[in-house]
Amino acid sequence: MAEFFRPDTLQEALEILGHYKEKAVIVNGGSDIVIDISQKRIAPSAIVYIGQLAELRYVREEKDCVMLGGNMTYREMAQDPICQKIEGLITAISNLGSPGVRAVATPAGNIGTAAPAADCATMLMALKSEIVLVSEQGERKVPLQDFYLGRNRTVKHADEIIREICFPAIQLEEGTGYCKVARRKAQDIGKILVGARVQLEGDVISRASISLGALNANIVRAFSLEEAVTGMKPAEARQYLKETFPKEAVLRESYFKEYKELTTRAVIAQAFSRALASAERRK
Repeated sequence: MAEFFRPDTLQEALEILGHYKEKAVIVNGGSDIVIDISQKRIAPSAIVYIGQLAELRYVREEKDCVMLGGNMTYREMAQDPICQKIEGLITAISNLGSPGVRAVATPAGNIGTAAPAADCATMLMALKSEIVLVSEQGERKVPLQDFYLGRNRTVKHADEIIREICFPAIQLEEGTGYCKVARRKAQDIGKILVGARVQLEGDVISRASISLGALNANIVRAFSLEEAVTGMKPAEARQYLKETFPKEAVLRESYFKEYKELTTRAVIAQAFSRALASAERRK
C-alpha cells in the first residue's frame, strides 16, 4: 500500500520526492493522476499531496512577465484580475471541464501529465510559456514547447515539482484568442484545440504564435504558420490560415482523422481572428 504524505512546505515536499524519486507521484488537483491510480495504471509507493502549499498559489505580473504559481487552480485563475486581461486564457479556462473540475484542477497538473488535449496548456503554449522546475538540486526553466517528449511523457524528473509557469505579459496592440471543437459544448475532451497570440504594428502583423492541441501526441507550436503570417495584413493572414493545413499537425489514424483534416484550418483561422480582434481592442 502506498504511503500518503501531506508536506507543509515546498522544501519538505522536495525532500520526500528526493527520497522516493520514481516511486512517488505528485497529487495536486488530482484530475489526471487519481484516475491513473484508481484504474491501476500506476502503483506508486508514495503519494505526495501538494495542493495545500500556499507558497505555490499566486499570480504576479513583474518586469513584463506574468507568473502563475504551480498550485493555482483554474477557478482561481478565472477570478484573478491579471488573468482576466488575457482573453484567450480565460476562454480556454471556461472551455475546460466543469465548475467542479475547475475548482481543483491546475494547469501545472495537466502540463505535468502531458495531456495532449488540455485546453489551458494549449493556450499557455501560444502565450510562449516557460515552466520553472524545482528539486533539491535547484531550479531550471524549460520552454513549454520543449517540455513534452510525447504522449504522457515530459522532461520533468521524478524529483521535480512545477513551481511556476511564466510568460511575457500582453502588450499594447497585442491580443490572444482560443478556439475549441468538441462533440459537446461542455465537459468533453476537445478534438481540435487552437491558441493564438498576435502582435500588430499598425495594420501589419509583426509577431504571431499559434499552438495546436489534440492533433498530435502532444501539444505543438505551428511554426510554419507563424512565420508565414508575420508581415501580412490581418485579412490576408486570415485567408491564408483558412487555406493552409499546418505541417506540424501529424494526425494519427482514427475515427476523427478525416474530420480533423477538413476542420482544422477553420478552427485555426477562428482562433487567430479572435486574437486579432483582441489586439485591435488594445490599441
